[in-house]
Amino acid sequence: MFEIILHYTIFSIVIFSNGLIFQIVLLNGEKIKLNFFEQSIIGLISTGFLTLILNFFFPLNDLFIYINLIVGCIFLLFFKNQINFDYNNNEKIIILLIFILSLVNLYGSGFSDDLHHYHGGHIVNTDNHNYIVGLNFLHHHYGYSSIWLMLHSYLNINSSLLQDIHVLNALIFFLIISYLIIENIRYSKISKSYLLYLISSVFIFFFLIKYTRLKEFGLDRPGILLFCFLIYFAAKYQYLIRGNIKKANKYFFMLFLICLFVSFTKIFLLSCFLVPFFFILKSKNFNFFYNKISLILYLIVFIYFLRNILISGCLVYPFEFTCLSELQWNSKEIASDLLLRTEASTKAFDKYIGPLSAAEYIKNFNWFSTWFLRNGEELFNYIATTVLISVLFILSSKNKKKIKKYSNFEIVIFLLFICNFIIFIKSPVVRYHHILFILFSLCLLIPCKKVFFKKIFIFNIILVICLSFNFGKNLKRIYEGNFYNNPYEDLKKIQWYTPPVEKKLDNFLYYIGWIDAHPIGNMDLKDLKHKKKFGFDIIYK
Repeated sequence: MFEIILHYTIFSIVIFSNGLIFQIVLLNGEKIKLNFFEQSIIGLISTGFLTLILNFFFPLNDLFIYINLIVGCIFLLFFKNQINFDYNNNEKIIILLIFILSLVNLYGSGFSDDLHHYHGGHIVNTDNHNYIVGLNFLHHHYGYSSIWLMLHSYLNINSSLLQDIHVLNALIFFLIISYLIIENIRYSKISKSYLLYLISSVFIFFFLIKYTRLKEFGLDRPGILLFCFLIYFAAKYQYLIRGNIKKANKYFFMLFLICLFVSFTKIFLLSCFLVPFFFILKSKNFNFFYNKISLILYLIVFIYFLRNILISGCLVYPFEFTCLSELQWNSKEIASDLLLRTEASTKAFDKYIGPLSAAEYIKNFNWFSTWFLRNGEELFNYIATTVLISVLFILSSKNKKKIKKYSNFEIVIFLLFICNFIIFIKSPVVRYHHILFILFSLCLLIPCKKVFFKKIFIFNIILVICLSFNFGKNLKRIYEGNFYNNPYEDLKKIQWYTPPVEKKLDNFLYYIGWIDAHPIGNMDLKDLKHKKKFGFDIIYK
């Protein structure tokens, strides 16, 4: 327990200090002051982009986390007057309670299939190597190269990888839930902030009811948590577009920064860009794209594409039309096959019995009946959850007046729902698209066109029930699992652990497996070639 809490504390200091640096360097000139949780979440995002740059030149080993910790502590010491931890005693108790809940979630979660599949190998490789050109040949899912896995590589102590594997998930859970609950308390009685109260309430109920197991976070849930943070953050600070042009540009910059991180975490969440683009169109502030601060965004996008090209030879893997055939390490054929197999898999082709090929099956809703037999129950479960959340919100709220017309942000929410529904049809896996069901709940409530206020006593009872439900599920798992803190023994117990098998390609040593060696993957490279140039290992055809 002590080791986990220590690492949790170290990583928290790192991301908060990075967020404070962001605040002082990029926002202070315009006096846009973020609160503690906003600074921390922006710091987490900034740290993710830092990893993209560092890994061009260095493995993301422990040295950098210690350097970041020392620099961050020095920065916090010199700028302690800029730390905005302005919370009363009741709010501090709530924050402490959510912190304990995140620890209980941490200890109640085992290892997910994705960790065994390719997440573990990606993290191990990034911990021990700079970018390997053609890395995707080692495992055909490495080309996804999610920034969330890069953060996992950065925010872990290498010798404690399996201890730390859920710490980042616990951190994002703690930051988002705490942020939303405190915001809900502060804005539930302000008439002009009725939408913030509505949005935060729906998010809180959904996350506490559905996000009870950190091992299931994978790449989807962190992306969804941050997508929801984007929605709330954009709604809270939308007044900045009516201020001076410099403040508006900083607002748009932060929105695009969050969107880049969300889409780099999971490409299915690309619809998040609708939020900043809508407000730019509404404000007609097209000069933002020529502003100096936008150069940072363009640099991040360039680094992201360059990283993708090095790993898979594609700008956006696994979309084959983005693959560069001229590159000897391109994954064009792999991407084409993977994209077809992935879409067929998401549409339950493995359960289909009939004459259609995978390519024919996914067309013209041929897949729907088979898919529905497999996923109908889960779909109805999530629809029922969204209806329940809407009912809970209405029970815990009162209204005083009608709204004459929809606000700009309510229109954004409707547009996001439509956009995510279209994406859902293309890849109908429920766990990929929790944001669709969250938006559906908001779309059920917004047409009421009423200003809602909190019934504090009833809302608090519902909140306690949701918290107890989340606590209870994880305490039960810990009790029934007879928990002991020995990850390697646990892996052997569930029969996931196998010793890595050493292979050789010219002078390049690699391994088949998923932990305990590096670089590691699941493919034999015997038909490929290897060379080393400019400090990069290059695997090519």
